[in-house]
Amino acid sequence: GTAGYGGCSSGYQLTYDSVFKALENNFRRFDTAEAEGWYCQEAVGTALRDYTAKRVIDEADKGIDISVDEAMLEEALENADDNASFDPMSAMGGMAGGMGGMGGAMGGMGGGGGQMDEKQQRKLEREQERARKKAECEKDPSKCDEATARTMNKAPPRHEKISCASLRLRISSKIAPYDVTSSDNIRKHAEKTRKQLLGFCDMFSIRSAIAKGDGSMPEPFPLDVYYLHAPECWEGWHPKCETGEEMTMSLREAWEAMELVKKDKNAVKIGLSNVSEEELQDIIDFVKERWAKSMETGEPTNAIMPHVIQNHADPLEPNIDMRLLCQENGIDFVSYSTLGTQQEFNEEGENPVLTDAVVKKMAEKYERSEAEVVLSWALQSGMSVIPRSQDEEHIKQLSNLITDPSFVSWEDLDEIDTISIE
Repeated sequence: GTAGYGGCSSGYQLTYDSVFKALENNFRRFDTAEAEGWYCQEAVGTALRDYTAKRVIDEADKGIDISVDEAMLEEALENADDNASFDPMSAMGGMAGGMGGMGGAMGGMGGGGGQMDEKQQRKLEREQERARKKAECEKDPSKCDEATARTMNKAPPRHEKISCASLRLRISSKIAPYDVTSSDNIRKHAEKTRKQLLGFCDMFSIRSAIAKGDGSMPEPFPLDVYYLHAPECWEGWHPKCETGEEMTMSLREAWEAMELVKKDKNAVKIGLSNVSEEELQDIIDFVKERWAKSMETGEPTNAIMPHVIQNHADPLEPNIDMRLLCQENGIDFVSYSTLGTQQEFNEEGENPVLTDAVVKKMAEKYERSEAEVVLSWALQSGMSVIPRSQDEEHIKQLSNLITDPSFVSWEDLDEIDTISIE
């Protein structure tokens, strides 16, 4: 998670450093949001880009080929200009900033719009050059460059190259309720956020399309989840929620717009955050009503059940009823503030979750930290978690859960459940 570091004016470096350290310790899923002053998406996106660039450069240093056919790259970039939801040039430029000389060499290729006759001329020249290379390749395979050989299916299998897909990056964000004012605005925010966080990944989509050699269009690399951050703009919830009326759409109307975010391919999944059980049930009913109508009339529908709910849960307040509702409807539950940061600290300023006697006993028994015990409890209870830390040692400690998330026995999980105050 990246909450609590502050907006870009105060928390840029802290956010960047925390994300980069987490990436170096094998974390690949990150959660952020658009809410100004609370999060800095720019820093998250830059850290993701710089880490990926570092991995690409490390791969090149090992002698692994990362080249692409320049003519095919230019053609892919030109073709992509016609795709309004895809901005490959900004992606290439951003990557170039993180990749130094190598990125600059690739960034110089895009060409740009120009007139149609100029494009046709370049296309003709590329086709002539490909024909020349292909004839040369057929005549003497030893002179066959790899890009040409790949199009002729004569190249040996290549090492799986570093990309956002191969790194398994899964990035989620949320639209603030004060921006939930129209369907178009929700969709525009989702697209803008995707580009800010993962626009550099589109470069790899171009490379993948080129490798196929079938003229297919590159697709943008999507967010993992895009959430509605809150069901309404409660007065005082955020500095921009001044009157409580800034969110001008009903939750049902907003959900219909979120369904289009998925259709736009700006996110793989869509979800809700900070909703009540009644609000979630209403959206479930709304989706099912439209499914039933579609079955009855034969008319297609965009209706999609929420994929994910992100709400607070910790051992003291495990949010059992909401989790059961999610489970009954095939909805994933992501817990925030799992380590007790939403709880009222005692007079000594101690966290009541991490200092609970049962949690401390389990930490001593398993020789793990209290935080690891609580997060293991959550993971084994069917939740996903988004802990955050700026301390490198703590990040390394939490990374143990990536390979060993289920170290607490079922009997001990039951004992941790007994500390609930619900």
